Amino acid sequence: MMDPNTFDEVLGLEEHFYNDGFRQGLADGVRSGQIEGRTFGLEKGFEKYFESGRLYGKVLVWANRMPASQDSLAPEDRQHPRTASNATPHAHDQKETSHTTLPLLPHNQRLSKHLKVLHALSESESLSTENTEEAVSDFDDRLKRSQGKAKVIERMVGEGREEADVDGQMSNGKSNSTKDVNNLSPRN
Repeated sequence: MMDPNTFDEVLGLEEHFYNDGFRQGLADGVRSGQIEGRTFGLEKGFEKYFESGRLYGKVLVWANRMPASQDSLAPEDRQHPRTASNATPHAHDQKETSHTTLPLLPHNQRLSKHLKVLHALSESESLSTENTEEAVSDFDDRLKRSQGKAKVIERMVGEGREEADVDGQMSNGKSNSTKDVNNLSPRN
């Protein structure tokens, strides 16, 4: 006579394999999730710090274009045009390189104030690199505020506008012309 537990083992075989597969999948998912999460975090962190560094570079250029009577940045952050040039000190036998300079920005107290705020928001020494919820939130807030401040400064100095092509289309595909609306026929 057959043992009645034999059929129970066969009937429970599917559930046994299902549970084993679930445990293995969960363990693999945790491992790969940590790897993918770390990679994603590094990519996003790099993008954010890259943007912050780009804004910091812009504020240094703008501050160096301000008239010398204004002190929009700390003295150690100001670069003198002569030290930033490509000329070599011992260029007796080489041709002298030409110096290109950017035009000075207008004397404007509001612009100077905006530059100081943008510099304070984007300097890397005061940015936290901790991976806590509060530090990440603070960094994101500072980055967003500095991007807004940079847009204000760009508009004040007349830089950063997207240029339209002949058809009135901007580089992002949107139209910057009101002529498009005028060509529409009225609805009946």
